[in-house]
Amino acid sequence: MRRDDEIANLREPPHSIEAESGVLGGMLLDREAINRVPGLTADDFYRSEHKLIFTAIRQLASAGQPCDLVTVFDRLADKAEDAGGLVYLNSLAQYVPSAANIRRYAEIVRERAVLRKLVAAADEIATSAFNPQGKTVEKLVDEAQMMLAKLAEVKAKREPQHINQSLAEYLALLQDLSEGKNPALSTGIAGLDRLLNGGGRRGEVMVLGARPKHGKTAVALALARNFARRYSVLFISQEMPVSQLMHRHTAAMGGVDLGRILRADASDSGMWECVNEAARRLGELNLVHDDQSAQSLLDIRRKAMQVKRQYGLDVLFVDFLQLMQGAGEDNRNRELDVIVNGIKALAMDLGIFVVVLSQMSRKADETYHAPTMTYLRDSGAIEAAADQIALLFTDHAHPMSPKDENFRGYSQLEIVAHRNGPTGLVPLSFAGQYQQVGDWDQPVPVRHTKQLSRGMPS
Repeated sequence: MRRDDEIANLREPPHSIEAESGVLGGMLLDREAINRVPGLTADDFYRSEHKLIFTAIRQLASAGQPCDLVTVFDRLADKAEDAGGLVYLNSLAQYVPSAANIRRYAEIVRERAVLRKLVAAADEIATSAFNPQGKTVEKLVDEAQMMLAKLAEVKAKREPQHINQSLAEYLALLQDLSEGKNPALSTGIAGLDRLLNGGGRRGEVMVLGARPKHGKTAVALALARNFARRYSVLFISQEMPVSQLMHRHTAAMGGVDLGRILRADASDSGMWECVNEAARRLGELNLVHDDQSAQSLLDIRRKAMQVKRQYGLDVLFVDFLQLMQGAGEDNRNRELDVIVNGIKALAMDLGIFVVVLSQMSRKADETYHAPTMTYLRDSGAIEAAADQIALLFTDHAHPMSPKDENFRGYSQLEIVAHRNGPTGLVPLSFAGQYQQVGDWDQPVPVRHTKQLSRGMPS
């Protein structure tokens, strides 16, 4: 084969010189045209000349200066020749009669840019497969899926909005609320829904903190089951395998002692009947589990996006924050800061409600009172990123509890921080042996002691 033919057969990355010229030509004709393509970046252009010209136009527009042939040429300065010079700029200005179709030209430019990224990702995946450099197959597949997931992610673009438009949308929202169309996702616990103004909301993150043995996972699983009756839920556990989660689900849904399930006595016919009924009810839930340990923020994001594509995703649970793997930051505090802010970004990007479980420090066990936010490990990062912070306290689980009988089965969830609503206590009924959590339907127990504490019933 001749050399010219070989060159002709080389694959050229996807691009559209015509669309790129149309965009730049429209901008040279109309200084307001750049405002009609707010999401376009210099990297979206294929030709290096076009990258330079677009950058110059954007810099001029940002400074409020005109973007015509002379000003753009002057802005390019010593890069003018690399951008094709004044002759090429003039040819772009003459390329389109008006900027009327610039929005469509920009869409074509962006589409081609995504296709080029897809080609680059495919090449990188192929290179890694041919030369794994000691990485496991599982690791290579994870990296490949993450590359593709990033391409599939589309962030919502928001533009400035006049108050008249905002008012119209707001009144429509109030009308929906009056008709019972609440955008909140009900938690299934009435007391919690009241404090959350109806339930969790998409784009928000709630942190649920507690010491071990206080029922943190039981509460999270109960919420997950409640949500999963109407919404799609992903529960990521880094502490327990799926089999243990299923034991707890089965005990709660079947109303049978967890110990009986763990023994699985073949002669316990009553237990097996309850298990069968629990299995039927669990099968009706839209609930997905994941039990990989030490997950990174990229792992969480990739799996959330995967579940969203396959089943839809409305609510994500992460159990628990301190077990997550960092990304090589200078210290652990900085790593957790990156993680919690990344989870908040994920909630907003995917339009989901996220519940993150968090461990408390041992100091919460040293004095007998309801926990405060300062007991949360790395509370500064959590407080900044979370929309709500809820602290769980089960009296009988505290090492210094006198085990008053009137507090048996009682637990309290305190909303100690709420970005868009009230704080307060949610009395809960917690039957540990059945892993059942719900609203406390009796008078709140009173502690007859001088050890009264903030947030504790007195």
